[in-house]
Amino acid sequence: MELKAQNWNNLTANHLCDWHGIWTRYSPQGEVTESFRSLRSFQSNPQQTEIAHTNRYMYADGTIKSESWEYNLESNSLLDGVFHPQSQWMRGLFFESGHAAWVTMQLKIDSFFAVELFFKDEELRHSVGIVYDQQGALFRTANIREDATGFPSKHWSKEIEQVSERNLSGNWQGTSVTITPDLKISEPVPTQLHPSWEGQNTFFLPDGVSISCPDKVSVGTPFILAANWLVTNSKLQQLSVKYDESGAFAALTLELLHI
Repeated sequence: MELKAQNWNNLTANHLCDWHGIWTRYSPQGEVTESFRSLRSFQSNPQQTEIAHTNRYMYADGTIKSESWEYNLESNSLLDGVFHPQSQWMRGLFFESGHAAWVTMQLKIDSFFAVELFFKDEELRHSVGIVYDQQGALFRTANIREDATGFPSKHWSKEIEQVSERNLSGNWQGTSVTITPDLKISEPVPTQLHPSWEGQNTFFLPDGVSISCPDKVSVGTPFILAANWLVTNSKLQQLSVKYDESGAFAALTLELLHI
């Protein structure tokens, strides 16, 4: 099967359902700026060649806002990933396991820059957003905890505030696979947990999620944006996006680790 078709199939096999969630945004200092209920709904035709995607945002004051998009295999499944109508500069990259990312393909001067990293464990999905402003400074992070079985979720806490630390010490071992810009997925290789990326911010979010990202990104300096999810005390998932010194997307790596 050609690579772009496999990427599309990995999307439809894992994400076509109603994802009930809590969406929380944070300032660059880690403070909560807003939090609200969300429902991200993905429906397809029987052949799974067309997707209707609707987001509903439900606020504490009773306000409900909705956004909808449509995309299809023929027009939106490209050689470098799935093109979402919301952003012409981003592509969706999907692993067979359900882990995924929406990544900006090229850092550009005077333009916002973002990635969204998706973790998945059975009926649970957890995504992390990292957004930079037009000057390349960290603008905000976001945390979206989702459950395909309904709301409220018995798996997620109600906490939204970040915490001061999280202990990930220990001999974490597992496997690593990487998607490159041409959608090739590497064979799994042994790996161990990279404790941190030097000189980066680390944010510890509720329910076991951590983010590592620089204060600022710029063309001329390679950088990595990463997050991990401590699913249980003995199971960890990590996603990292690498950009080269030209600001171009270079690789998305998934690490599945245990202790």
